[in-house]
Amino acid sequence: MKRRRRALQGTVILALIFVLTNLVWASFPAPQGYVNDFANVLDQRSKEEIQSIADRLQREQGIELAVITLSTTAPMDPKEYTTGIFNEWGVGGPEDSGLVMLLAVAEGAIEVEPGYGLEGALPDGLIGAVIDQEGLPHFKNKAYGAGLAAMASTYADILAGEEFEIAEDKNDDRSWLVSFAIFLLIVLFLRRSRRFPPGGTGGLGGGGRGSGRTVIVPRMPRGGGFGGPRPGGGFGGGRSGGGGAGRRF
Repeated sequence: MKRRRRALQGTVILALIFVLTNLVWASFPAPQGYVNDFANVLDQRSKEEIQSIADRLQREQGIELAVITLSTTAPMDPKEYTTGIFNEWGVGGPEDSGLVMLLAVAEGAIEVEPGYGLEGALPDGLIGAVIDQEGLPHFKNKAYGAGLAAMASTYADILAGEEFEIAEDKNDDRSWLVSFAIFLLIVLFLRRSRRFPPGGTGGLGGGGRGSGRTVIVPRMPRGGGFGGPRPGGGFGGGRSGGGGAGRRF
């Protein structure tokens, strides 16, 4: 009797999980093409610019770009939602050469995710650097269209073989200087300790043998498939590589 109850409970739980999962996946909107402004935050000029970039990527390199804006990704977090909609839409087609840029307004989030076929050309660090330099300055001023267009243009240039210069982080420079100053102080302290050992004349300890000390030197930081939207705006077949980068603004 107990076994039957447990089996029934297990069946009910699995059924609920199945239903809830389907509800979540069913929440993904149908694609409208390369530019999907579901949050209605893009100006017409930015839409046209992104569309032109996406058309060129598809025509010249067979790469499919999907730009998505949403009011919110709730109840999913932006990264989870990006991977889910990437795979649901199949951005990139059979070659997995897709790129999804998703902006969630309520969460103040931007996520960029490449397909398996683009992971070599767009490693996570490079994707993040483009967001930092080309997107965030615009997003912080709520210029969402300008930021997404600038990012799309930069990714297209990188995929075409152009180099992207990553700006130096000034905070890293300050951190290096602070660490170097601490290192110099430690060196000076050790030299002074050798010249005036504890217990000797002028010693720091004032008599008795000094106990051994371990000095820790801080480390120095080192410097439609989506093969063109199908009728109705659909894609099909591409898979997310699961990588990419995201930021909050």
